[in-house]
Amino acid sequence: MSSMRPGSSCSCSSSLASKHYSKDPPLCKCGVEALLRISRTVEHYGWRFWGCRFYQKDKKDSGCGYFEWFNDDDEKERVIRGQRMKIGELQAALDATRSELSSALIELKLKKKEVKGMKRDAIQGIVWRNILSILCLLMFALNLYLIRV
Repeated sequence: MSSMRPGSSCSCSSSLASKHYSKDPPLCKCGVEALLRISRTVEHYGWRFWGCRFYQKDKKDSGCGYFEWFNDDDEKERVIRGQRMKIGELQAALDATRSELSSALIELKLKKKEVKGMKRDAIQGIVWRNILSILCLLMFALNLYLIRV
């Protein structure tokens, strides 16, 4: 099951990759899960690959020699799916926020009309009080005039 990129060789200079991956690791020839490693060779520096868990750089014949390049396309697809899901969640949150804002705007317009009505009523009340005050003063003045005549 060893798949190598054209022109590549398996000179094992590597470090462990700490990045999480979407699929279960393959099993090496020892029957255990292979480790995701990062190549440190000049030719393939930074490329990720699956390697035997028991491989030790300084010991010849350590591990089973399992080697398989990591398929970055699968990982990219997983990331893209995750981003699409996140976009869907964000779109749903945006739609909900728009709906809430629309409702709040309608409520604000209703409150604005209510306040205008209250202002109008208050102004009308002041006008009527002033008119009544003026009428009272006129009646008082008329009474004084009638008393003198």
